[in-house]
Amino acid sequence: MYEEIRPITAEEVEELVRIAAMAYPGSNLLAPEGRMRFTERVKDTLQNDPYASFHGWYRDGKLAGIMRWDDFSMNVHGIKLLTGGIGLVAVDLLHKKEKIAKQMILHFLNSYRDRGVSLVSLYPFRVDFYKKMGFGMSTKINQYQVFPSSLPYTAKDKVVYLGMEDKEEILACYQRVVRKTHGMMIRRERGLQAFLEQPELIVVGCREEGRISGYLAFQFQNGHEKNRMFNHMIVKEFYYENRQALGQLLSFLHSQADQVQRIILTVHDEDFHLLLQDPGNGTANILPSVYHESNVSGVGLMHRIIDVPLFFKQLSRRSFNKENGVVRLTIRDSFLPENEGSWLIHFTEGLPEVIETGEVDVELRMDISEFSSLLMGVVNIGKLHTYGLVELDNESALPWLERLFHVPQKPVCTTPF
Repeated sequence: MYEEIRPITAEEVEELVRIAAMAYPGSNLLAPEGRMRFTERVKDTLQNDPYASFHGWYRDGKLAGIMRWDDFSMNVHGIKLLTGGIGLVAVDLLHKKEKIAKQMILHFLNSYRDRGVSLVSLYPFRVDFYKKMGFGMSTKINQYQVFPSSLPYTAKDKVVYLGMEDKEEILACYQRVVRKTHGMMIRRERGLQAFLEQPELIVVGCREEGRISGYLAFQFQNGHEKNRMFNHMIVKEFYYENRQALGQLLSFLHSQADQVQRIILTVHDEDFHLLLQDPGNGTANILPSVYHESNVSGVGLMHRIIDVPLFFKQLSRRSFNKENGVVRLTIRDSFLPENEGSWLIHFTEGLPEVIETGEVDVELRMDISEFSSLLMGVVNIGKLHTYGLVELDNESALPWLERLFHVPQKPVCTTPF
């Protein structure tokens, strides 16, 4: 019996689609029309996207597991890093519980390590499944369903419609936001075009001094089976470079009150409720003692550092808050033993350097999943210590560690894959 993992060829796309259709029945890939559209997308990706590839797990030449790899360029604390993304992980129904998914994930991790990549990301179908594989949770998202009139109104005189003819300007605006936002991924023109081609999508933007400084894309959705005039506005994308653009776009949303019942939008911003006159989401639920339900939140994107010393080398120009000292990191990584070990990190004016010997100020011992969340700025080390998820040999160093690892902004990633 011969087993291998290798890239999927164009001749094997139909089999890939069959496995995906049964693994993700909610995606409507079993229906002929949905299956045909997905097949064409996969073929188009194989032929025209140099940053994406499909890989399969084979037994005696028969495809039994699939996955998609993506090369992303992510803003990690102001440093542009090549980051691996994995998605569409699926195993044929006849081969479940044979550890095929585990073998595919390991192959993915080792392949990107061999390429000199230190960080990978994914959206989990089950958080616990990937946490056991060393992936750490990223920032939660918050979905609001608010009355348009709850949003502030200042002015909307700079808001204009945008279309495919504005693609380059929209992309330029997005890339400028990426350069200022930790965790975001650079967008490619191909992906933006596919987004703008969605049916019933409407895009408006704020044009200031000849350029787009923010935009939002939305669709209308009927919210009542017996009333076709009862509609919600679903915000698909919402980006802005400055407070003026934000104010203009919020004013545009506010002005839809006569036509729109609720505006449904998802944000990473933990303080978004402070913008709203009424943050209630329409459920009228009260949490003890008197807290009005404002939004639902969820965990999704997960990050994983796959080469600890390389990660610090790639961030050697990023200052960890100008702090000075030496930390010994002892990282547990049972899923990827090559990434397990102990390293000395010397911080000079905040700049990290991996060194061989030196006088250590404090040792941190933790699992790779929590370490990945810590280094990405998702969680404070003080919280990890309180939760018992990090061990210190010198607890008096905790205030210094909190200053060292403090980030002003949790990672924000809006790229689906």
